[in-house]
Amino acid sequence: MSYSSNPLLPKARAQAVRLVVEQRMPLTIAARKSGIHRTTLWQWLRKWKHLNQNVQLTNYNRPGRVGTSKFRLAACTWNIPTSSSRPKNFGRTVPGAVVDRIRYYRTKYNRCATIVHAYCQREGTNVSLSTVRRVLYRLGLVVRQKWQRTWRPPLPRPDVQNPGDLVQMDTVHLHDHRTKKRTYLYTLVDIYSRWAYAEYHQVLSQDIAAAVVKRGQAYAGVHFATVQADNGPEFGRRFEELLQVSGTTVRHSRVRRPNDNAHIERFNRTIQEECVGSTNPFSGELYGKVANYLAYYNE
Repeated sequence: MSYSSNPLLPKARAQAVRLVVEQRMPLTIAARKSGIHRTTLWQWLRKWKHLNQNVQLTNYNRPGRVGTSKFRLAACTWNIPTSSSRPKNFGRTVPGAVVDRIRYYRTKYNRCATIVHAYCQREGTNVSLSTVRRVLYRLGLVVRQKWQRTWRPPLPRPDVQNPGDLVQMDTVHLHDHRTKKRTYLYTLVDIYSRWAYAEYHQVLSQDIAAAVVKRGQAYAGVHFATVQADNGPEFGRRFEELLQVSGTTVRHSRVRRPNDNAHIERFNRTIQEECVGSTNPFSGELYGKVANYLAYYNE
């Protein structure tokens, strides 16, 4: 039976062992009734006997029998815990002498892993830089900083009364399965009028995203008061700074809440189904197709 971390497995082992110990059921029949192999049940019986060796009364081993020892059943522990899956030995363990030298240089100079690795190489200790970093982390001498998304203060959703009061923006990632590369569609949707705008680019950039917003304003003929986008890398701090120059406020949706951008998400599906289709993202045909589709969609 393969290793499992199911918390109910100790109870299942106990039920299978009870069939043999309490009900005196043959091992093969008990294993078949429990849905396991007889070898697995035999190993569980061995673990159960070792677990309850202190409550054993007498031992009258008979050849060819499993579980022939007498126990005080009322005092037995039936649940057999799951053993750890950690290997008993590591074939590529870092030698203790190398670990001691890494600890010595880190404690003496209090420098980073690169400097500690350089000191080890200078004295002749053959160790890689990745091993030095891993050893320092295991010794607790360095702490890996976990990347966290930048917290942004929540902005209230504006009251949409006119075109341009709230425009949602997103990026569609077009993936070419043959070359494993991506191209991008920058899309805009006005909440009041449902007017849409899109541009096709081969680079994901905050500068391009801000330029798309400005060209979208010129295309629509209205000023965008608020642009709402998700927390993608193309809508970062520089994107906000570039739009604040022209008087446009950037509002971000909540993390893992795609319903906040429901209108732009629905338009992304529409433009992929009706415009992009099966077109090769790297063929260059999408430049003209997107422009023609926007005229059809808006008019």
